[in-house]
Amino acid sequence: MNAASVSPRGLPRRSLIAEALVAALGRAVCIALLALGCSRGSTPGAGVGSLPAGALARTGSELVSARTVSRVAAAQAVTPKVAVDLAVSDALFANAARSQLSPSSLRSLERAALARALLERLRHEAELAGPPSAAELAGVVKDRWIDFNRPDAVQTTHAVVMNEKPERDAAARAVAEKLQVALAHVTSSAELISTAKAFPSEGFELRAESLPFTTPDGRVLLRRDSGFVNQPGSFDVEFARAANAIAEPGQLSGIVKSAFGYHIIRLDERALGSVVPEAELPSLLAPDVFQRRAASTRRELLTRSKAGALLQVDRAADDLTAQIKIEP
Repeated sequence: MNAASVSPRGLPRRSLIAEALVAALGRAVCIALLALGCSRGSTPGAGVGSLPAGALARTGSELVSARTVSRVAAAQAVTPKVAVDLAVSDALFANAARSQLSPSSLRSLERAALARALLERLRHEAELAGPPSAAELAGVVKDRWIDFNRPDAVQTTHAVVMNEKPERDAAARAVAEKLQVALAHVTSSAELISTAKAFPSEGFELRAESLPFTTPDGRVLLRRDSGFVNQPGSFDVEFARAANAIAEPGQLSGIVKSAFGYHIIRLDERALGSVVPEAELPSLLAPDVFQRRAASTRRELLTRSKAGALLQVDRAADDLTAQIKIEP
């Protein structure tokens, strides 16, 4: 492809990237010059003399073109006069940077400016693609369910007769039935734990502990001062369903079989879920959707680059913006 190639959305590839480079490079150079003790007042002034057609100003080796001024005015919503001042200012700093910075430092600044401009243009392109679709919103909600679609969850204490051997299943259940009787009248999670730990295990491992909140499908939540947060991992689904089926805090479940053995579960607390109405999702999640669109395009560019496409930057003498070419 050449400089006139188009993006998947049909916009010129050059228009997606080049327009933002003058401002980005100028700001990056400004930071570097300030670190060197320079200021805008110490940069060389623009000269007066004849200029090539289409150029409005010259600063050292840099020409500020009418096209650059037009782009700056449109991008920053300023008058042409203000745009000229901005473009000349950036040109002054860019020219000063070339004379005072080492080639390696200058290359680093230009790469940083180009990367920033690219990311900004990808974000802008993502916003131009239109409002979030239902599928895009659903994808964000799925990943951020704890903020936008959190189901009810329960915090429990349990005792479990551990068993991984099928041939001992009946014996493990028999111990669990005896344990259930011993726990029938406990009045707190601490009492359940102490009673279970003192119970004869008959050769089985018997565990008793308080657990974090779990949803009916086994997702795990931790409660912080700021609210609930998701914890990696999950509970056994059979256990989670049985825990969430207990009606009232303080009540015990029946004997629940899971992949780990036989449980007796006490409900300590139920936390009601929180669901954001669908009508509010587009405005709340638009920034997430735009970021994901931009990230997807960036991954596409990286994939093309790894496949052999070349991202080339040509600096034109009559334009501070860069021309982006994608070549096979």
